[in-house]
Amino acid sequence: MAKTRSAKNNSVVSATEIPQERVSKAVEQLNKFVSKKAEEEQENGNDLLGGDIEDVDQNVSLIAVNTTSFTGSTKQLKLKLVDVENSLYKPWKKESVTALKDFKALLILKDQDLDKITEDELFDALNEDDISVDEVISVKALKTTYKAFEARRSFVQQFSLILADDSVVTTLPKLLGGKAFDKVETTPIGIKTQSSSKKQFSKETLINSIKRVYLHKLPIKLPRGTTLNAHLGQLNWFDEKDLVKNIESVSKFLIDNYKIRSIFIKTNKSPVLPLYYNTKVVEELLAAKKDETKSAITNDKVTIDGVEVELSNFEKSLLEIANPKDLSSIFSKNIKDAKRSRDDEETIEETQPKKAKK
Repeated sequence: MAKTRSAKNNSVVSATEIPQERVSKAVEQLNKFVSKKAEEEQENGNDLLGGDIEDVDQNVSLIAVNTTSFTGSTKQLKLKLVDVENSLYKPWKKESVTALKDFKALLILKDQDLDKITEDELFDALNEDDISVDEVISVKALKTTYKAFEARRSFVQQFSLILADDSVVTTLPKLLGGKAFDKVETTPIGIKTQSSSKKQFSKETLINSIKRVYLHKLPIKLPRGTTLNAHLGQLNWFDEKDLVKNIESVSKFLIDNYKIRSIFIKTNKSPVLPLYYNTKVVEELLAAKKDETKSAITNDKVTIDGVEVELSNFEKSLLEIANPKDLSSIFSKNIKDAKRSRDDEETIEETQPKKAKK
């Protein structure tokens, strides 16, 4: 592991670690920013509906910039579950009591497993951990009861957490509709329902799977692009130290598994606060860009598409900042002239009489 500079000069951090002091300071600044904005809203008389001023701009997001696409050319429907110490769902459920939308959880099982566990059994097994599953349905219900688009859409939008037997998850995009997968809260999370030994439905396995997701997982939607936005919950859901721990866990996961260039946190309306810059990755990108450009330049001539062309000083400057993929179109005239000159030289050589052998 690379060495970490002291907290007083921590602009460069190790490959897997962000100084806790930096994260704590960032969360503290977000809280101050939100409090100040809330006071301004109150003073300006913008709280006209009598809403709770503490709910203003509380959503916290972690933004990570990767060197390449997170998923490549394919769209990733499956959520990535990151281990966190402090549940996102428990405080969400607690705060939803006074919110416009109740926190509700849905469980989708295979048709043959629906009658193997009752809602009372689920309640008894989960209530001690303040977990609730509000509705349990089978795949068949999605094909029949909620087959109509409007009925299905209205049903899905009720929930903030959807859990599904991992053996049926691949069938759900068609049954729930593509729109459901645009939002993290309505994207189904696959869970195990079968025991490892007997390979059949197990109440214990199901209960443990629900607890694992509900208490210790944070879902992240991986984008096709290079910028990821992970919802961490709301500032008023957590103590500062608990939110700091979650930020550290998510950051470490991303840095360890992807070529992350930078990480930031923000609320909806706050400035973006930097947490991490991977200077090594940035330097590698710059070096690769320079090598790519230099490889095309040989002395006073430049090789483009296998053709040696002569460029003016201005054109050489343009070459250094241009995208290598665009060189053919930018210097098309130069390439055409070089090819014509080469063809003329070859023609002259062919027409000249060959020297007789001595």
